[in-house]
Amino acid sequence: MIKKVGIYRDPRNKRRPWVCRWYGEYNPQTGKHRRYVKSFEKKHEAEDFAREKATEFVQGASRDEPKEIILGEFCKDWLKTKKPQLRPGTILLYKNTIKRLRDYFGPKMPIVKIGPIDAELFIAELKPLKRERALSNSTRNRVLRNSRTMFTDAVTWQLVKHNPFKKVKKPKSSVKRWHYVKASEYSRLLEAAPSLRWKALYALAYTAGLRLGEALNLTWADIDLKQCQVVVQNREATDVLLPFNVKDNEKRTIPLPTQTVKILNKLRKSNPAVFKVPYVLLSVRQYENVLVKYENYRQQKRPWQNRDIANNQLTNFKRHIKKAGIKPNGQLAIHTLRKSCIKTWADHLPPNVTKELAGHTDLATTMKYYNQVDDEQRLKAAKMMENWIDRKIG
Repeated sequence: MIKKVGIYRDPRNKRRPWVCRWYGEYNPQTGKHRRYVKSFEKKHEAEDFAREKATEFVQGASRDEPKEIILGEFCKDWLKTKKPQLRPGTILLYKNTIKRLRDYFGPKMPIVKIGPIDAELFIAELKPLKRERALSNSTRNRVLRNSRTMFTDAVTWQLVKHNPFKKVKKPKSSVKRWHYVKASEYSRLLEAAPSLRWKALYALAYTAGLRLGEALNLTWADIDLKQCQVVVQNREATDVLLPFNVKDNEKRTIPLPTQTVKILNKLRKSNPAVFKVPYVLLSVRQYENVLVKYENYRQQKRPWQNRDIANNQLTNFKRHIKKAGIKPNGQLAIHTLRKSCIKTWADHLPPNVTKELAGHTDLATTMKYYNQVDDEQRLKAAKMMENWIDRKIG
């Protein structure tokens, strides 16, 4: 077999006379090497291509052109390889991206024919799905991020040579301000909470930075009331426990303040069914209902997500916020209690400690909590400037 990439002049081809030829790998089924040809208008174009090809072969690239894989087949295979690695919620987000790709390009589109300009147009022309009222730039960014990840794997698998989404610029997302819950507001929220379970939920979110799904899936075995700490970690399903997956699979141990420990102790002592229900925040009825719900999901082969354990939390939260007389200056949901906790940590702790307690894998995510400025910090800035001027002028 001739291993070099040859350059020849074909006098019969007036428009593109300069030709590069090379042989592919030996095919035992045909007993031959497939021959490849690519023609150029200028000799230097053919020489540049030949040098590039020769370098690729030296580096171990396949001598054969990638098999022409269609988009529908690629998406199906990609999802099959990723299912064991990704959480059910993440899988759903990728399925959403795949639906958009298939709807836009068509399932029979060869992925090698999707170029950078096609990728740019795809992101620019994204439209809301049926259940979406409008398409935000954050959704557009997520679709771009997912598409880029998928086609990076396509390059790794040698199905395409270049990732068409690699250089597509992210649309600018507007930063939505969220309401920082002050300690006084948290105290009023606890007073407005109608039961110890609600008080415990708010305490775990506001003082331990737990996500809603993490708090609802918390068992008494995860809490050490003597050591004043809670452990958040992955859990396999058993006969009495539901499966639980920590975001980014990061186990973490979080210290609990005395006030939160007191609330949890009261809840434990006041709950006659504490030995029947392993979950901290579920009643007997809720626990029995959720076991039935999980079994139905299993029979339907429907993925179980952390948030499936309980419903209507936000509706009740809004009612409690109103009763507590809290007037939000920005977004305010149960998750905002976690954000407020991380912001408090960020105001008093180094970034690496805050990152560890919050369960972030990326320090950039943590640093966002060091950037939001609240009214109290603005007043401090004004006071500082006032004192500085008094010292300089007075």
